[in-house]
Amino acid sequence: MSGSSASRKQAEALKLDDKICPHCGRELQAEWVEFPPALQKKYDKPGEWYYHPCTPECEKKNDQREWELSRREARVTTLRERSGLSKRMKGYALDNFDHYVSPATTRARIKVDEYLKNWEENREAGRGLYFCGGVGTGKTHLAVAVMNEIMARKRVPSLFVTVPEFLDNLREAYMIPGRDLDEWMDTVKNADLLVLDDLGSERPTEWVRERLFVIVNHRYREALPTLFTSNIGPKDLASQLGERTASRIIAMCDWISLEGEDYREAIVREGR
Repeated sequence: MSGSSASRKQAEALKLDDKICPHCGRELQAEWVEFPPALQKKYDKPGEWYYHPCTPECEKKNDQREWELSRREARVTTLRERSGLSKRMKGYALDNFDHYVSPATTRARIKVDEYLKNWEENREAGRGLYFCGGVGTGKTHLAVAVMNEIMARKRVPSLFVTVPEFLDNLREAYMIPGRDLDEWMDTVKNADLLVLDDLGSERPTEWVRERLFVIVNHRYREALPTLFTSNIGPKDLASQLGERTASRIIAMCDWISLEGEDYREAIVREGR
C-alpha cells in the first residue's frame, strides 16, 4: 500500500462526522488535504478535512457572525478596561473560585449560580447581592466573578468601587479646584451594575453615612442592581450605616453569608 493510500485510509478513520451548515442545514462538501512531511511531523497527523463553503448567502452570514463575535470580544475588553478592576481582579472567575473550601462557600456558589441564571429578572427588579464575611473568606473574589461573568455574557457596563478609596477621593475632591465631583458621583450612582466593595470598614461619621445613602437610595429608586461586600452582618448594618441605608440594602439584595475559615489560607494550605 502506498504512503498516499495509507494516509487516506487514516484520514477516513479520523473523519468522525460530516459538518453541517448552521444556516441552511446542508451537508458541507469535504475534501481531504494531505500535509507535506514537515507539517505531518509538526501536527502529528497526516492532514485534515477542508470543508468547502456553502452558498454565497450562507458565507455572507458566516462573515457577519464572525464580525459580530469579534465586535463582542472587543466590547467585553473595553468594558473590563473601564470597570475599575485591578489586573488581578480581571482574572477572578467562577471557575477559579473553589467553592468546596467550606459549606459556606458551597452555599454561596449555589446562590450565585441562581442569581446569574435569573439575571434578566434580577436586573429588571434592581435585585443585587450582599456578600457578608470576615477578611479572606472569598467575598470579593465571588462578587467580582459575578461582575466579570455578567460583562462577558451580557456585555453590561459595570463598575467596581472600593468604598474606603471612593470616600477618600471624595474628600480630596473638595480640596482640588476644578474637580468635577458631581460627574464622578453620577458615574457611581448610575452604573448599570455596581460592586461596592468593603462596605462599612470606614468610620461611620455622619458625612460618610450621607454619601453612602445618596448612592444606595438612588440605585434603590432607579432599580439598579448592586453587589455589596462587607464584614457587617444584618444585625449591625443599621448601627453602622444608618436605618435608611440599611433598610434599602436589605430590600434590594439577597444575603450571602461567607462566614467561616479564611478562604485564601485554605487555598494555600491545600496547595491550590
